[in-house]
Parts: sequence; structure tokens; C-alpha cells
Amino acid sequence: MVEMKNPIKEARAHPEIRHLSLWRTKLAYACMGDQLRTGIQDDMHYHENDDHIFMVLEGECTVRTAHKEFVLKQHDTVMLESKKPYRLCTTGKERSLLLGLGSAGVNGVPRSRVPDVASHTPVHDPLVA
Repeated sequence: MVEMKNPIKEARAHPEIRHLSLWRTKLAYACMGDQLRTGIQDDMHYHENDDHIFMVLEGECTVRTAHKEFVLKQHDTVMLESKKPYRLCTTGKERSLLLGLGSAGVNGVPRSRVPDVASHTPVHDPLVA
């Protein structure tokens, strides 16, 4: 028996889950992620061997890099290269829901995240790198 689920409905039904994995192989992964409540931002971080593509499915998300800031609305997409620091921030009136796609590691090296512990800080005084 095959069970079919709607990932957007699953994400809405479980707002406490920040990272809903859709599938993962040795080479790539897909997730519904960064379902950040409004006014919350991710920490500035990078991945040593992981490129990312994010598409906003709901809400509004600001992506901050060391040199630019991008405000993404529904269906906007951004690609973030490995080794380049970035920060995700929900800047709209609602939480954001993103579809994330990425490599799962290059040349057999596992995925990385620097720093390796996530933090989510209020946007009262957002830091722009």
C-alpha cells in the first residue's frame, strides 16, 4: 500500500516541525522547511558542501547574505551556493513556508552547517552582515 500525503497540509497541521523531510538520497534531498513564525530569523550560517534552492510557497521571507538582501514572496526562488553565508528571516505578516532542495553532500562528504547548532532570534534588532 502506498500512502500519499500533501506536504503543505502536513506542514500546516504541524507548525511545531521546522523541517519536514520529503525525500533524501545520498546525492540530494527535498524538504518543506523554515516554517518560521513571523518576527523570527535564522542565524547567519553556511554549508561547506551543500548548495540550496528555496522557493517560497506561503508568506514572505527575506534572505540576507554578506552583501545583499532579497525579499522573496510566493513562488520566488533563490539559489544559495555552498560556502556562502546566509540568513533566513520571516518578514511578512504570516509565517513563511519554503520548499528547500539541495545536495546531500559532495564526493561522499556528509552535509554540513556552520555553525552546527541552529538559533532563531527575534527580528527586533535584525543583524545584516
